[in-house]
Amino acid sequence: MSSDFNDVLMSKSLKEYCRNATNKEGDTFVGIKSEIKGDRHEISVNFPIGYKISEKEEKIRDEIIDLIGILASYNDKQSRVSQINPNQVLKTVRFPVQAYFRVMQYFLDYDYYMENEEVYVQGMSGPVSMKQTIKKIHPIVQKSGFVFPNLMVRKSNDTDKHLITEINKFCVYESFMKLGWIYKQKLPPPASVKNPNLKVYRSILLQKLEKTNDDSLKQLFQSMLAIIEFRNSVDDPEEFYFGTNNFEYIWEKLIDETYGVSDKHFYFPKTSWKLRIGERENAALEPDTIMVTDDNIIVLDAKYYKYGVSGKVSDLPRSTSINKQITYAEYIAENPKFDEKRKDGKEVLNAFLMPFNLGNNRFNANNNYFSIGEAVADWKSSNKDYERVQGILVDVKTLMANSTRPNRQEIKKLSEAIKESLELNKKM
Repeated sequence: MSSDFNDVLMSKSLKEYCRNATNKEGDTFVGIKSEIKGDRHEISVNFPIGYKISEKEEKIRDEIIDLIGILASYNDKQSRVSQINPNQVLKTVRFPVQAYFRVMQYFLDYDYYMENEEVYVQGMSGPVSMKQTIKKIHPIVQKSGFVFPNLMVRKSNDTDKHLITEINKFCVYESFMKLGWIYKQKLPPPASVKNPNLKVYRSILLQKLEKTNDDSLKQLFQSMLAIIEFRNSVDDPEEFYFGTNNFEYIWEKLIDETYGVSDKHFYFPKTSWKLRIGERENAALEPDTIMVTDDNIIVLDAKYYKYGVSGKVSDLPRSTSINKQITYAEYIAENPKFDEKRKDGKEVLNAFLMPFNLGNNRFNANNNYFSIGEAVADWKSSNKDYERVQGILVDVKTLMANSTRPNRQEIKKLSEAIKESLELNKKM
């Protein structure tokens, strides 16, 4: 094991590890980087643009864990790292970050895992357990009474007990070496075995998983197994990359799950070719999110653009996006398919959702949702509400901290913000 992790000082504040991605010149990575640069080991926690990083250690720790949770939940093939070298991609995809956290949390709650369960087998030598014998062995009935043809004796299991604890110590040390700086915990001593046989460790953990019915222990053993497999698969275990260069996909999913309906495919406008011989259906246009309230059907486009941080008009959605939004909304507003919904009085609205930092922004905003204006098209009269695409900034931290999806309260707040934005912009 390299000593480079000694460069990660426990005296260093969590704030010093943290920064925001800028989305400038390739600075798009969101997540945790652990890299060896020259003769130094460097760790950085990279939050998305618009995320307000706290000042207090306890809050920063929670924010790092929340970030890891979001990335673990939404980091799929589209959003995984794509702009670092293939070896780093491999480490990123395989790095079992949640396994490390589970092992650390078990250690903090219970200390090292110790095997306490006694193992009993049939035999005639060894300490006899009459309780186990009566439970497991059918007696033979004789005139003189019951006779047990065999006995249940305690199997000497000290070697196995010691080995599973040794594996746990190895995993605890690995976990704290990589992520223990988040907890500010002193590094536990390394396992006593200097050159562990990871294949043997893996085999033992697989056996444990087969025999264990306790769900919490299964999670622990699965986490230990993930650590062993990752440790056995990389050349430089001190280096890892957990995160994404494409946070825009995660932004879209957070928006969709927080505000959207599950059956959004119903709202996709479709096209087809009617040919002289046969016909062909084309792929539908797919808006990011459809939000439905008692009064409105609102087409939302999640744009992970940096206008909310930069304030530059060049960082706003362009004509292609604006025209698509109007098309999506017009389809819902005009197509007979939605007659019943329109009879219910539902109006169709339109909005872009972009990230910003409520705690530190150039707009003097004091609400999680802030209107920056609207986008219109010169090929439309803009007399219809859906032809005016509202620009709404959403506080990144609030959205990421939301654990209720869909969130009815936030849906109501966002819809009110969009309607207020529309009325304000009509007066301008």
